Amino acid sequence: MKMNLSAALSVLIMSGCSTIGGDMVIRVSGSIPSSSTTSQQEKECQLEMISAETGDILSSKGVRSEFSTIMMVVSGQKPKNYYFSAKCSDGRLFRSEDVAVSSRRSYSRAFDLGSLTEESP
Repeated sequence: MKMNLSAALSVLIMSGCSTIGGDMVIRVSGSIPSSSTTSQQEKECQLEMISAETGDILSSKGVRSEFSTIMMVVSGQKPKNYYFSAKCSDGRLFRSEDVAVSSRRSYSRAFDLGSLTEESP
């Protein structure tokens, strides 16, 4: 019995953030459509992870038209919705659909956003 308790405590301690919540690394990939005047290779954009609930920017990374990058997010067991916005050097703005992030193992840690949608100015 003592051995089982010790093993159970070890598992809980080692799983840490994935059980309780905390900093979590996620992978985000997708593409940003090019304009007729900008080639896919030339486009530089700032990809921001934004809380759908508060509108706060939580993380930001420089990306190109085709991207696959990691971002850090504080997560808990209860899923929270986020979206990604790309502000590009040509002045255009793009947005993803909302994604749910949670520390529970049943939720994905890799998000393929597909092609982001251009926002109206």
